[in-house]
Amino acid sequence: MKDNLKFTLLVIGIIAVFFIMGRDILETRSKLRKTQDQIVQEKKEKAWLQDELKATRGELEKTDRSLRTANSKLSFVNKKIMVLKDSNFSLVKTKSDLEYRIVLLTEEKKFIEAKFHSLTDLKKAIRQVKLEIRGDKVRQRQERIKLQKEIDKWETASGNQGFLTKDGEEHYRPKVNVEVKPANISLNKK
Repeated sequence: MKDNLKFTLLVIGIIAVFFIMGRDILETRSKLRKTQDQIVQEKKEKAWLQDELKATRGELEKTDRSLRTANSKLSFVNKKIMVLKDSNFSLVKTKSDLEYRIVLLTEEKKFIEAKFHSLTDLKKAIRQVKLEIRGDKVRQRQERIKLQKEIDKWETASGNQGFLTKDGEEHYRPKVNVEVKPANISLNKK
């Protein structure tokens, strides 16, 4: 009986060990299923996050391209603004110069009007203008004469290609007509 008891205890111990091991196996399997479910869930989340990452990268690339385009447009606009500022500065300077000239010309006009109200000053001014006009005509005539002398020098240097000319008229005929007449035979007959 002792053997039976030992055997029974041994069997009960083995059953208890199997029972505990089965329960551990079931718990481990349930943990494994939960872990697998979590892994599947995490893989889904990872795939979703990767898709989101790709979409975000695509948007980032589009945004980067649009940013570069905007930067190039901005630099172009800045260059235009600088050119326009320079142009505006020169226009403002020109305007101020013109306003100054207008003031000077207005004062000069007032001075001339005051000067020409007297008849003697007006006559003097007319004589002066006539002298200036005459001087300009003389100067222009001298320049024409000088220019004509220069042209004549060049024409003389180039020559007249062998033709005899006097006062611009040709005195040499380029064609020579030679007439041949037979000799009179009747004069020498005896």
